[in-house]
Amino acid sequence: MVEKIGIFVSKDEFSKIAIDQLISMGYKPVLFSFKKTGFPEEIVLKFGDIENFMKCVSMYSIKKIVFAGKINAPDIFKKNMAQSGIEFLKATKDLCPEKILKNLVKFITENGIELMSLTEVFRRYIAEEKIYTNIKPDESQWKDILFGWNIAKNIAHLGIGQAVAVKNGMVIAVEGIEGTDKMIERAGRYSKDFTIVKVIKDNQDIRFDLPTIGKKTIENLIRAGGKVLAIEAGKTIMLEPEIIINIADRNNLIIAGITGKEIMDDY
Repeated sequence: MVEKIGIFVSKDEFSKIAIDQLISMGYKPVLFSFKKTGFPEEIVLKFGDIENFMKCVSMYSIKKIVFAGKINAPDIFKKNMAQSGIEFLKATKDLCPEKILKNLVKFITENGIELMSLTEVFRRYIAEEKIYTNIKPDESQWKDILFGWNIAKNIAHLGIGQAVAVKNGMVIAVEGIEGTDKMIERAGRYSKDFTIVKVIKDNQDIRFDLPTIGKKTIENLIRAGGKVLAIEAGKTIMLEPEIIINIADRNNLIIAGITGKEIMDDY
């Protein structure tokens, strides 16, 4: 009998790839969402409906779940939430998205359900430490990458965001609740030829939360006039890597996987 696995999905490529990966691993995914996505046989729950989710878990004999659906942070502040979700947030007290997810994970695991790590699901999509594109950063761009790395790590430590836009040693934009793509658009209104650095937060739980880039990010960066995208190697998911590298090469955009150490000559 094929083992069932629960997966939270949203209407994006991230969820589609996660479903395909789970099937290739021999699982039968049972799909959950908070808004209809178009995936077949999905179970659409009211936002925050923990009570009915747990009932479905029992009904389908689910022992493992994956969080592969994007939840927009502003949704937490919406009033249209299931009562069980409202009660859960009251008990959580801290409305920081990471704290909410960690408390939700704790609740789920205490009920005998294993949370499968995104690093396991997206193993072949994790960024390596390398330059992915034909063009390499010049000396000035490397300086901005390292400057941006330090700034991004500091704001991540403070829980503000995971990405920054920099140019010539100046911060152009900082990621907030709106997410990386919106920050890129904002950076493009003030500058061109800038560098984006995206990192993982301190103590970020890789079971349900990893920095991710995809085709949309690359297209937004090109449209905004950015020239470099530096991502944390070993901790960032690259969706459709062949496609995004091809798009980057055709538009003279640099993509680099970095770890924050001193840049070596062999880069």
